Amino acid sequence: MTDREKVAIFWDFENCCPPSTQGLGYDIANNIGRIARIFGSVTTFRAYLDISSQPSKSTALRSELQLSGVSVVDCPHNGKKDVVDKMAIGTLIKYFWSLLHPCNVI
Repeated sequence: MTDREKVAIFWDFENCCPPSTQGLGYDIANNIGRIARIFGSVTTFRAYLDISSQPSKSTALRSELQLSGVSVVDCPHNGKKDVVDKMAIGTLIKYFWSLLHPCNVI
């Protein structure tokens, strides 16, 4: 890896989901990645959502995101609130503890 800064993307898909007219998952992942690459090399790209609560048409979107290098993290709510937030925070803490050098988080 070069001397460029590392960038990690942790996406709360449920609270910041693309509009249905936005386009393909490939385009969405590419656009987010393009903006993130301004800050350095993207080393982690994760999207958090409750898959069971998503419309059936989002299966293609999730598949395209995964094929574009996005790790889709299933966060089943089971009647509880803030599950996605807590899952993302847990991952962020683990990520930061594993770092030897500073990075940018989006």
